[in-house]
Formats: sequence, structure tokens, C-alpha cells
Amino acid sequence: MTVPTAPVPAPSNAIRVGYARVSTRAQDHLLQMEALEAADCRQIVEETASTRKDRPKLQATVASMRPGDTLVIYKPDRVARSVKELLVFLEDELAPRGINLHILTGICAGLHRPGGQTVADKMLFMVAAMAAEMERDLIRERTLDGLAAAAAHGRKGGRPAMVNPDALAIARSRRARGESVTAIAKHLGIGRSTLYRALEADSR
Repeated sequence: MTVPTAPVPAPSNAIRVGYARVSTRAQDHLLQMEALEAADCRQIVEETASTRKDRPKLQATVASMRPGDTLVIYKPDRVARSVKELLVFLEDELAPRGINLHILTGICAGLHRPGGQTVADKMLFMVAAMAAEMERDLIRERTLDGLAAAAAHGRKGGRPAMVNPDALAIARSRRARGESVTAIAKHLGIGRSTLYRALEADSR
């Protein structure tokens, strides 16, 4: 069993909030709660695990936090089901709000700060920003390739070239988490009306 890292003292002007995603496995729940209770959290928010990606309590918790506050979790899988989902969470939810992430156990254990002074402090946020930039560049490149292919076959513009399967998959995932179409379109570099049409056609 991996031993949790020692708690990092919270700044006097900030708070530490623990988040636990509770499953039916009693042993896992106990380890998670004991670690959070020892991590100097002002409060611990518990959310029951779901087969869906909905985490309303997590979203409400992050929305209530201020710059400099720290979200404390036992392991990354408490807030994300994949590395990609974790990076999106860091880039879209925590970094813009200036919220730190403290992971108590596992390979990523430690305090990660988007505005930290050392690479170790902000490592996960740097990876998240780099992944988001690469994602946008790849989508843009595929869109241009699609336009070029369409032009070669005598077509101009249109939804198939503008919203490729990768962009559409990302848009569906972000919209399922409650993000607005306007914000998604801006992130992907796609026109809002174009993305609206693509999502509507995809839902039929």
C-alpha cells in the first residue's frame, strides 16, 4: 500500500478542501477518508460514484473556491477517469481559477500549483497546458487537411471538413460536463454556429 505524503500546511489566507468520490468498496473508502482527514482540510466533500461522468458536488466545490485555495484528493482517479480527463480538469477548471491540487498518494503525489515557483510545483498544470495546445493544433491541422481534400474534390467548406470526428468527440465530452457551446467552440477554434449544427446533426 502506498503511504500518503505528509500534509502541506495551508496558507493563512487560503483554505484546503478535501474531495472524496465514494465507491462501494469499504476498504478503498476508509483509506481515502483517513488520508483526507489527516491532510489539514477545512472540510471534506463526499460524492457517490456514478457510472456516468456527472460530478455535481465536485463542480460546485470548485466553483466556490478562490485563487490560492487547494483541492485535496486521495488519487487522480477521484476526479477523472482517464489521464486526458484529468488534464482537461486541470486546464479548464483549476488553472483559470488559480486553484492548487494536492494529490495525497500515488506517482503524482504532491502539491501542484498553477503559479508555482518550481517545475515540481506546476508540473501537472504545465502538462495540461501543453496537451491542450497540442490538441488545438492537431484539430486545426486536421481541419485544414479536410478543407484541402474537399477542395481537391470540388467541394468548398461545409460541416464535414470543419468539424472532424476528433473535434466532435471533444465537444460532446465537454458539453456533457456542462460547458457551454460558446466556450467549447472558442477552445477548439471552431465557429459557434458550425459547432451547434454539428452537435445537432450528431444527436439525431
